[in-house]
Amino acid sequence: MEIQAAISKIDRYSSTEQGNKVEIIERPNGGISIVMGEGKLAGSRSQDVTMKAVHAVLNMIAEGVQDGASSRMVLRRIHDEHQQNADVKISVISCDLLSKTIVITKNNPTPVLTYFEGESRFLPLGGSDPYDPVVFQFDLGIGRTYVLVSEGVENAGAFSNDKINLRTALASIYEDHNDEPSVQDVADYLLKQAIGHDNGRPRDDMTVVVLKVSTATVKDIRREYVYFPIKKEID
Repeated sequence: MEIQAAISKIDRYSSTEQGNKVEIIERPNGGISIVMGEGKLAGSRSQDVTMKAVHAVLNMIAEGVQDGASSRMVLRRIHDEHQQNADVKISVISCDLLSKTIVITKNNPTPVLTYFEGESRFLPLGGSDPYDPVVFQFDLGIGRTYVLVSEGVENAGAFSNDKINLRTALASIYEDHNDEPSVQDVADYLLKQAIGHDNGRPRDDMTVVVLKVSTATVKDIRREYVYFPIKKEID
């Protein structure tokens, strides 16, 4: 058995500051966690408050604190520090080998999708309290794909009355491939579809996170691949 994960993201068109942050970490008792955050401070996008929240959650998970407790403590700490001026959305997806479950933690209603046995679905997840995230656990079944998206992906095309249908888009990538697509294929495809619905100019930061538990392809070898474009030339 192996964990496969991929992340694809793009900044809002003509933006110089990222509002989204996503990071991945190995869990201390086995497995991985991916934390995605979107933050605003005093109504404006804030890279600083987003990074602070995401890194704090990651650090607590690395110390063995459960996902829900980590997110809850960090969100309340940011609330106390910034009062009513900070708005941070946190989504965490973990493959926890200790409990043998997929754990999803959210304080926001942005949808989570899954694909399994030829069907794409929205998971019935809540999470609308900004300071009290909800936690869901699912059995660690091989072959099920989970997808987290940011608000920018969820709302792609809404301004032009051509809003993306995420379930249809997720099903399409599988229908269009003779072989089963990789998690990176899925993440790239969904991001490309969202960008297209915004006419090539994303109105908000867009992030797609894909996680899947699969049968092992290579024994004992761990791989990570990062492609990070740099907008400005470095002297």
